[in-house]
Amino acid sequence: MKHHGIRKFMLWGIAAASLGAATSATAGPADTPLPTFSDTKAAVAVYYAFGVIKNNNLETDFVCTNIDAAARDIGVQVFDETGALRNALGANTNGEFLNVAPGATVTVGTAGTAVLHEDQTLTLNGAGNGLNQLRNGSARIIGTSKAISCSAMLVDKLHTIMDPATSTVPPPTMSNVPLTKLP
Repeated sequence: MKHHGIRKFMLWGIAAASLGAATSATAGPADTPLPTFSDTKAAVAVYYAFGVIKNNNLETDFVCTNIDAAARDIGVQVFDETGALRNALGANTNGEFLNVAPGATVTVGTAGTAVLHEDQTLTLNGAGNGLNQLRNGSARIIGTSKAISCSAMLVDKLHTIMDPATSTVPPPTMSNVPLTKLP
């Protein structure tokens, strides 16, 4: 009898350890460690975004302005519905902008769109769901300062705004993605 109880206790311990390991592999924006920018500067989390989409011709664009008095680094990290980080920062590519001048604005999108200008588009890695899409995704906007002002929006990637006097094509779908400013 004694050995049966020990075996049960050991099985519960192994199951609990397995669950703990599974949850840490897909941590999401709040629990994934902050990266260092490619210029070796430490990142601070500035905003979280929830409802990030890259699916069925809807893309998410992030527009950020450096409102600090000095040049700052700005980055965007996206996570899929499993909580997996889907882009790795790199020197001025894949969501990282180094030495953004005071007052300058940068835009990164999950893909190019016909209606907006993107300075960069993200390349998703094979983590998480492994697909080249984000459904019910999230994001973390990071910088070398909290003095960054951002907005995010879902955009129909195929259509542009047409003059209603010359076209009956409806305007593209655009919707704000709420950002949560971090203290």
